[in-house]
Amino acid sequence: MKIGKMSIEEPIIIGKTISSLMYAWRLQRRCILLEPFSYHTLSEEFEEIDFSEFNVENGEELTQNLLFIMGLTSLLIEGGNVAGFREDGKKLITKGNRRITIAADVEIFDAKNTGFNEVFDSFHWRSGQSHETTRINGEDNFCSRVLFYESNRNGVNRQTKDFTTVSYLTDKEVLDPDFGQGMTRIKTARMFKSEGLKGDYAWTNGDKKYYKSIKFDFAGREVLPRVEQKLTLKEVCEMKQVEGAPWKMWKRLISKEKTWLG
Repeated sequence: MKIGKMSIEEPIIIGKTISSLMYAWRLQRRCILLEPFSYHTLSEEFEEIDFSEFNVENGEELTQNLLFIMGLTSLLIEGGNVAGFREDGKKLITKGNRRITIAADVEIFDAKNTGFNEVFDSFHWRSGQSHETTRINGEDNFCSRVLFYESNRNGVNRQTKDFTTVSYLTDKEVLDPDFGQGMTRIKTARMFKSEGLKGDYAWTNGDKKYYKSIKFDFAGREVLPRVEQKLTLKEVCEMKQVEGAPWKMWKRLISKEKTWLG
């Protein structure tokens, strides 16, 4: 086991969300990102973000570019190599079991789970009438909204829209079959019907046309635990940017090529 020491004048930010990363970048302070890194590109926290400032189009691009710039400018400490952090002794433990004592104050940006989760059930569209719908809002926390997006599956027509149904569930509900992917399928299908989405054409009887049920396959479930945060991502993004040495270095690097902060 290797033991080291890191001395830093300003407080180090400890977190595990995209908000904590952006907070560190805004303040130009070093950050320790704990695992599991808690974010999802379809999370509601990205919905009111103005991505134009960062020259990106969505939460995925924002997150990946932010991780890159934080690593490049050495603001992200042991990026991707953190196994744990002991607040009482200010000890950072790496995945290689190296222990680093942090000789600096620490600021915990987010930590405790709230007991609630944002749950993402993804589905692959198999058959049905084409449509221009991008979002369907539900009436309660279970199947709160359905989000459609261009399929990125190999061999699938780009006009095909896969979708994700998003729910807000307690820790107990996540384990309850009544809120599982099977019930999500049923409720999502009902939401499609209410929205007027149709399956493939079946037959005509007189002046009335009949359609088959929409077919879709379950692709996976991701559970994003919601944690207590000092500020929301929107609030952090609205903070004034400190133009410290890392920020100035990055601006010099991008002076000849337009990138996400250009």
